[in-house]
Amino acid sequence: MILVTAEQMRACDQRTINEIGLPGMVLMENAAQGAVRVLLDQVGSLEGARVAVLAGRGNNGGDGLAMARILASQGALCEVYLLAEKSQLTGDAAMNLKVALACGVRVIEAPDEESLEALSGEIARHELFVDALLGTGLSKELSGRFRMAVDLLNQLEAPVMSVDIPSGLCADTGAVLGAAVMADFTATFGLAKQGLLLDGDQYCGELFLVDISIPPAVEMDLEVECHLLEADLVAALLNPRPAGAHKGSFGHLLVVGGSPGKSGAPCLAAMGGLRAGAGLVTACLPAGLGLAAEIKLTAAMSQPLAESAHGGLALEALPTVLELMQTRQALVLGPGLGREDASLELARRLWADCSGSLVMDADGLFALAQGWGEAKSGAAQTVITPHPGEAARLLGITSAQVQADRLKAARELATQGGVVAVLKGARTVIAEPGGAAWINPTGGPLLASGGSGDVLAGVIGGLMAQGLGSLEAALVGAFAHGLAADLAAQEYGQRGLAAEELADWLPQAFAALEGGEEESLEEGAPC
Repeated sequence: MILVTAEQMRACDQRTINEIGLPGMVLMENAAQGAVRVLLDQVGSLEGARVAVLAGRGNNGGDGLAMARILASQGALCEVYLLAEKSQLTGDAAMNLKVALACGVRVIEAPDEESLEALSGEIARHELFVDALLGTGLSKELSGRFRMAVDLLNQLEAPVMSVDIPSGLCADTGAVLGAAVMADFTATFGLAKQGLLLDGDQYCGELFLVDISIPPAVEMDLEVECHLLEADLVAALLNPRPAGAHKGSFGHLLVVGGSPGKSGAPCLAAMGGLRAGAGLVTACLPAGLGLAAEIKLTAAMSQPLAESAHGGLALEALPTVLELMQTRQALVLGPGLGREDASLELARRLWADCSGSLVMDADGLFALAQGWGEAKSGAAQTVITPHPGEAARLLGITSAQVQADRLKAARELATQGGVVAVLKGARTVIAEPGGAAWINPTGGPLLASGGSGDVLAGVIGGLMAQGLGSLEAALVGAFAHGLAADLAAQEYGQRGLAAEELADWLPQAFAALEGGEEESLEEGAPC
């Protein structure tokens, strides 16, 4: 599914109105009718129910006014609280105000903080709320009566539906502009906006896409660079596994990492590679930690490497790893590596000299922070898998800045490094150097556990060992990793899944993808 910016959606609307000839009032009516259908599907009949629509003076408010008229015609006791004077509305919003009033809908003006404060008790007595305050054009932090209205909606226990986007949420980045409505569900119109999928359901609740009759030809002319990662694409990218294949058919993955106190990380990555279907996996740890690897991993091989005086990997391990890579297809470098100078220098040398496929993770990324983007990877294909803190260190900004625009951060990482970047988080973003990006919808709080990122690095490495390219492995790996957590959540809930247990759910995730159990999004269905 394509994901658009606010400007791209405005361009679609304008082309549909000005070039195709479909009036704005028709688009607004289609939006309102579709949103009402979603609302009724979620809450059932509203006949006799008290519904409050909080509306602004723009087109988002016009959508809300049209919804109020439709709901009133179906028996709801619907009232509109307009955060403006009626005379301030223009265009299609003004026309829908006129129609709503003619149909007997009560519209109460609240053009300032004092009037909204006086009405707050009355507003709170309703049983359901529609947020039609501000649409996708918001670009500055909320203040005044709009901030007050958002705070009021967030204090109420009754269900809230947001129209097109929760007011206060940035349509392009998913960032909260001061405050944002925490909706139970959101009906978005025409095309899904990037920020809604980056939100991670925190503010959107359940997200529904409503068709408003934007012609396909208009959509096709958009130069879209952001997509929602979907199961059908992921399934199509998976390598076939012939019945007559053997372990040598599915590649050999090398995992290099580990340091005192962190022997588990490379072992988790190795297990991720095995669960992703790599035929063979070898875990390389400092010699003193070799026994730990032997005990933890019974299905993988281990290779001791030269260690420093402090028990981490020594630079002398470099020729051994490079020799091993002559017969291995992919390398995962960094899990549990530690931050000894020698270990970090080893990581930098392998970054430059590795000739196969490379996944750089964890402290391997720490080693690259100085001069990121200057020394390019020598690998044929490279994926990096930073969390927001690691991404911030590479880019020389703060974690808060990364989180404020995750798409931008992922794209900059990919472009500067000449790599595929997998920016982990509540909505993992996968970006390639050319600017294209995918938002992964799978996964949730169950992944917020130490070691889950190591498993992800191993999964991507295991897929690369089987012959997938860097972008394909990153897309499949991120989706399958999150899907494994989603499947586990059906048994575990949202807490308590250890990373090694997460790896055990990966075969079920791949089976679901290969069996075609995940359905593509249909119009009007939740995103």
